[in-house]
Amino acid sequence: GLAKLTQLLTPEELKVVVPNKQVEPITFRIASGKCVLVGGLAKIEVCGDSKPFMFTFFVANNIKLHVTDVSKADGYIAKHAGGMLTPPLEPGPERMEQIGEFESHDIDIEGNGWKEAAADITLRGLGWVSVTGPGTANVRVSVPKGIGISVRPPLMPFDVWSVASKYTGGRAVRKGGKTKSGKSRKGVGRN
Repeated sequence: GLAKLTQLLTPEELKVVVPNKQVEPITFRIASGKCVLVGGLAKIEVCGDSKPFMFTFFVANNIKLHVTDVSKADGYIAKHAGGMLTPPLEPGPERMEQIGEFESHDIDIEGNGWKEAAADITLRGLGWVSVTGPGTANVRVSVPKGIGISVRPPLMPFDVWSVASKYTGGRAVRKGGKTKSGKSRKGVGRN
């Protein structure tokens, strides 16, 4: 059977990926040649001549998401896993080695236009990503070998507009004014 990503994590890392409060979705607009790193645990890229699509991530708020060029992604993971990219936690390089080889899954998603999500990509043990846009998205999902991913009809097809963060270009902005400390939240790190 397929494993869940959570089976590869240490108890401390599990605390990061298991939501301790309501997940706040975050949306990025991703063009071909760009990708989103889900900590150091998954990479979701748009390939080929796909038009830009919106990807809304439903994952624990403590997982660091980072948008970068596909060509720079592996170097970024090697440099920042355990630091700016969590999980894994320190020591990043060692943990990435333990997590092991990644494999890629290529998925074509037929978009339903901008009004509703076309599909969710589930990352077992981490959460899911809903995909919105017109045309066909060629999506490549890279996860550690043996980890299950699947595509399903969207759980919350309209969420991208209602709950969702507003986005400006490649930078996601979360709705949601003040944190408990009274500081206003901003930025993509969601910390």
